[in-house]
Amino acid sequence: MDISQAVELAVENVAKEGLTDIFPPPEELGLLKNKAFRQKINEIVKKSINGGSLDSLDVNPIGHVLLPKGGPFDFRKCALIQPLDTIKYLALVLTMASEIEKKRLSPHRHIIYSYRFKPQKGYLFNPKCSYTHFKQHAATISHRGSSKFLVTCDIANFYDRLNLHRLESILLSLKIDAKLVKQLNQLLLFWANRDSYGLPVGSNASRILAEAALLEVDNYMCSIGARFSRFVDDYRFFAPDAHSAHYWLTQLIERLWLEGLTINKSKTKIEEIHPTTVVGKSLSAKKSHKVASSQLNAIAEQQETCRPQFRIVAGYGGDIPTIFRAPASQEIEKLSKTDANAKLLEIKSKQLPTPEDITDLIKSIISTGNFHLFVALPEVADLFPQFTPYIVDVLCKYADSVPSKDRQDITKKFVRRLRSKPPMPEYIAMAIVRLLGTQHYVAKDALLSFFRKLERNAGAYIGRALLDALGPHVSRGEVLEIRRYFDRADAWEKRQITRIVDRHLDEDEKRPWLKNVKTQSARDPFLAEQIKSTPTAP
Repeated sequence: MDISQAVELAVENVAKEGLTDIFPPPEELGLLKNKAFRQKINEIVKKSINGGSLDSLDVNPIGHVLLPKGGPFDFRKCALIQPLDTIKYLALVLTMASEIEKKRLSPHRHIIYSYRFKPQKGYLFNPKCSYTHFKQHAATISHRGSSKFLVTCDIANFYDRLNLHRLESILLSLKIDAKLVKQLNQLLLFWANRDSYGLPVGSNASRILAEAALLEVDNYMCSIGARFSRFVDDYRFFAPDAHSAHYWLTQLIERLWLEGLTINKSKTKIEEIHPTTVVGKSLSAKKSHKVASSQLNAIAEQQETCRPQFRIVAGYGGDIPTIFRAPASQEIEKLSKTDANAKLLEIKSKQLPTPEDITDLIKSIISTGNFHLFVALPEVADLFPQFTPYIVDVLCKYADSVPSKDRQDITKKFVRRLRSKPPMPEYIAMAIVRLLGTQHYVAKDALLSFFRKLERNAGAYIGRALLDALGPHVSRGEVLEIRRYFDRADAWEKRQITRIVDRHLDEDEKRPWLKNVKTQSARDPFLAEQIKSTPTAP
């Protein structure tokens, strides 16, 4: 794909899917609906890539936000990339995407199910290859007579430990334009602070590169006759006997080692398949054990002693959701017969409830219509803080069903949480701020107080989240106070402060200030377009 095509597709994809699957699309992406502005972005991005260097890309450093993934102490470090930089990164990778896809195992072989590049109408990936299809395929293969043992494993800290120099070598081996590969490598090293490891988590560009990084591993495993399927770093092997299961797993460990990667030993299992086995959920096999042979332990120990230690950051997936998805009709029918109050009492009696305890409780409350029990969810969040974003999402989506008095109590409880010391992790603060900015739970005074005390090292996105929450509710005097913060704000915050000023101040009061801001907006076309779109700022 040539640069012009890649840039057009990158802009269209960002306009449709947002910057990442982790954070909600920011308001400024609405500017891409303007054809003239979209064309301007196209030209800026093409020029930056054609320059052939990191300097010509002219990107900003990226921030990171920790979000929950698995257990109580398991997080993923999610990248926060500016809108224009996201488009540049994606466009650069899209120039290589077709060549990467050509070298991958054919989707018709039903082995690799993750992110098959097949662009259509602004979307990048084949919808017929997904995690759902991966699980369905694993279930089907496992129940064929030839499959007696199932091996389950994944790569430890895949995105965080991916070696950028090895990735560069893989891309060069595919005969991709060396100039583009070098430029991409410079960009990734810049964002990794020259650590030589790690892809930004959350973007479509990183998904494409992650698949490229495993090309040769996939080819090798096929060459030795391994029967397996993969979704990103998640592997399933379908073996006819225990010997094959151990052998294929050993070979995967050795081949990953060549790429500087290791498997997650705590999640690696070999299980005997029985007719009652359920693949993709909990396995009810009679014989199940974690891999502990001397050969595998020796390899694992060698890897741990030879490799430097890195921060543990997970990839995608996990047991702790951040977005609530309503139960299906069959699930509602089943849960409608449960005692939601008893489930709540059971959770409160535990020192550390499981993720299933919390999700089952919430779905039971919804299925039985006992929405008054939502008033206890702040205390549930205290028992398992990583569930705060999930609980906040539920409270927002079902706000109309919660009695007014209970909503007031919920608001008071989360206001106390926001004011608590020591400061809470950024992702929890962002979730609470989001709740307290919504119509049904609004607590403007608490948000303003939190904003005034916010320290510059509080996090990469909490300032913007606060401004998003305050935006609809502030008075003229409060806007003037917020406006004073502009000169020391980051780019995310500056765009939102400008939007707040434009929304709340009258024409004569905002025009001079917006003119001054316009002189500072040269490096941020989204900020410049925001001001240009304001009729009071000629």
